[in-house]
Amino acid sequence: MKPLTWAFASPNRSDMPKHVSRRARAKAPTAANPILRSGIVGLMVACGVAAVDLALPDSANAQSPSKQTPTAKPSQGPLPGSKPAAPATQTGANGTESKQEPVLLTADQVTFDEVNSVVTASGNVELAQGKRSVRADKITYNQKTKVVTATGKIRLVEPSGDIVFADYAELTDDLKDVFIENIRVLMTDNGRMAGNEGERREGRLTRVNRGVYSPCDLCKEDPTRPPLWQIRAVRIVHDNEEHEVRYRDATMEIFGIPVAYTPYLSHPDPSVDRKSGFLTPSFGNNSNLGAILKTHYYWDIAPDQDATFDLHYYSQQGPLLGGQYRKRFESGRLELEGAITRGDVANTTIVPKETRTRGYVAARGLFDIDETWRAGFDIKRASDPTFLRRYYDFREDYLTSKVFVEGFRGRNYAAITGYSFQDMRYGNSIPEPVTLPYAQYNALGEPGSLLGGRWSFDTSLLAVSRFKNAGPDTQRVMAQPGWERNIVSNAGFVTTLSGSVLVAGYKAQQFNYNDPTVRGNDNISRFRFFPQGQATVRYPFVRYGESSSQLIEPIGQLTFAPKLPNNRLFPNEDSLDVEFDDVNLLQPNRFTGIDRLDDGMRVTYGMRGAIYGYNQGSASLFLGQSIRLSDSSAGFTGDSGLEERVSDYVGRLDLQPADWLDVNYGFRVDHETFRPRRHSLNASAGVPLLRLSTSYTYVDQTTSRTAVTRNRVEQANFGVSSQFTDHWNIGIAHTQAMEPQPGPRSSLAVLTYGDECLLFQTIARRDYTISTTGEKDGNTIFFRLVFKNVGEFKSPGISANFLGGGSANQ
Repeated sequence: MKPLTWAFASPNRSDMPKHVSRRARAKAPTAANPILRSGIVGLMVACGVAAVDLALPDSANAQSPSKQTPTAKPSQGPLPGSKPAAPATQTGANGTESKQEPVLLTADQVTFDEVNSVVTASGNVELAQGKRSVRADKITYNQKTKVVTATGKIRLVEPSGDIVFADYAELTDDLKDVFIENIRVLMTDNGRMAGNEGERREGRLTRVNRGVYSPCDLCKEDPTRPPLWQIRAVRIVHDNEEHEVRYRDATMEIFGIPVAYTPYLSHPDPSVDRKSGFLTPSFGNNSNLGAILKTHYYWDIAPDQDATFDLHYYSQQGPLLGGQYRKRFESGRLELEGAITRGDVANTTIVPKETRTRGYVAARGLFDIDETWRAGFDIKRASDPTFLRRYYDFREDYLTSKVFVEGFRGRNYAAITGYSFQDMRYGNSIPEPVTLPYAQYNALGEPGSLLGGRWSFDTSLLAVSRFKNAGPDTQRVMAQPGWERNIVSNAGFVTTLSGSVLVAGYKAQQFNYNDPTVRGNDNISRFRFFPQGQATVRYPFVRYGESSSQLIEPIGQLTFAPKLPNNRLFPNEDSLDVEFDDVNLLQPNRFTGIDRLDDGMRVTYGMRGAIYGYNQGSASLFLGQSIRLSDSSAGFTGDSGLEERVSDYVGRLDLQPADWLDVNYGFRVDHETFRPRRHSLNASAGVPLLRLSTSYTYVDQTTSRTAVTRNRVEQANFGVSSQFTDHWNIGIAHTQAMEPQPGPRSSLAVLTYGDECLLFQTIARRDYTISTTGEKDGNTIFFRLVFKNVGEFKSPGISANFLGGGSANQ
């Protein structure tokens, strides 16, 4: 996480000031660029070798002092005929000498002028030391003035990967100061910085005068045009020790037009992943909260921990203080977060609002105990049901907290978990239960390990406690061994045989026989023994064509189990609802848990047809139904589709002929009246230029087939999007309810611009819903602006995926 102050764009050569006079020697004590310094060390070594070689009494090497010696081939390393140079040494702070890496010099020619004491390397000059290198057309060293000069197409490559370009550079003989004209820098994050001149000081500070910064690409048709955005500053200072870039008198320009000014700005350099400092503030407006200003401070405590402090100001409410703390351990991690404020709480539409302290806390942790076991917790709690919706746009119905210990070994799994719930639906006065413990163990054998099939074993222990007479307290222990085998015959039949035996014991306090979900006056103990077997036969017919393969697969299934006594004699904690569809049609138990069981004998049949393209495209259709051979209804409710001996028809259509169309449609139809009981549709069609999407849900919850008044829920979402240019796209979405209360629910429009250096969004939303308290969100408009490499500006409510929940803004 990087604190942001601003960001800047690289200019083109037209942005540079005119040429300034060269300095023969940098006067201020500056530090030499490390790459150029390495190159100069190599040049000095080479020059020293050349001088020694010229002084040797060797007639082969004797020549006029001022005469140039051209070479037929580029010169590399020590000059021909010279003695090897000893490795260069460097005196450290403690007075000891440390050896430097060897320096390689390559040039078309090297000359030495004894009269002027000038060593010159010219023609494709390259100095390399380790990972550092410098290239130039010409490099000279004046022994009298102690000045090293590099000219012509200079390129300095840093070990970090940054590349510095220049036309002219000067260094002092102590290699601490360097001066560069027309400096241009390409950073590792693709950011570009340029300036009229630059210099290095104190071995750590690089200063660019009259510079600009931007990560945006220049226009290919007209590179002289300013980039999409850039930051122009009178002075830019890069501190290599603090790893920070600082700007003085900075102006943000968009499309070359100044839009903002600040006398001071700073942000971390590309080598920093995170750094303490203020993050980008955000602001906005809300009909309930008024004007909003949010500020954040990021604290980089240590490499393994950090924290963020939040201060939110609301003109119609009190300030909000919040924060997050994160820490990594060698064997786990810990996250803490929370917020507190003092604001209004609306009780109902009649009772006046109440001002009180409000907030939330959350904690998450996960720790490895050993190679098999780990432990963790995820705890969430809010002061009242409306706090998270008002301040964080959190709209889930429940906050779920849990602590657990779990282990994995091979195909086996074991866990002990405790659950607690907080109901976020305003006005619900029934306390939520606490589950402690919920222990489970699941084991799965090797294929073919038992009678040619695979064995399984599942067991669990459950205890549920309720308070304030909200319902019975129950305890349950169960064990269920099972077995399954697949058999493929020579004729093509695929047969699956499976069986299981459920053994369960129940205890309940304050149990109610008439309604197991409410508190009564009886204490009970129950035992259940339930064997069940199943045989499924499929006979797939496959045809391979030139461009696709086709499948027709009839399916038949026989399920057999004993009839059970009245299910109301047993507590019900995990089978309160049934959603009958094609997913659970072929399952042994179509309840969601084991407190209610699908007993008796039944036959299930269906047909699947599909076509699969070799290159792209597919389509499939499934249709099925089940018929009970016994008179048991297993306690299914009247709106489940399983309450009679003959079930409703269920099916699913999946259609994706190409990328431009994707349809998923699930349905349930009444087996007598053929009236639709459930529809679920998700579809999208179109190309990036214009794409339409929809999701539609219809559920008929009427318990009687002959009822005149129907209990139905019907709602649809519609959306359209268009990527009308390479960088611009627009999306519009609307949610409409048809039953039981017709009317719009919400509308959303998003306009987005995005390229390699900028993301801009305009988001408009209208929420038509009204909470139980009488509050409504009304209209909201906000903006999101992201500058690459520098930071992000956004108004409140953009990223509210928080505490594991969703948001209408997402």
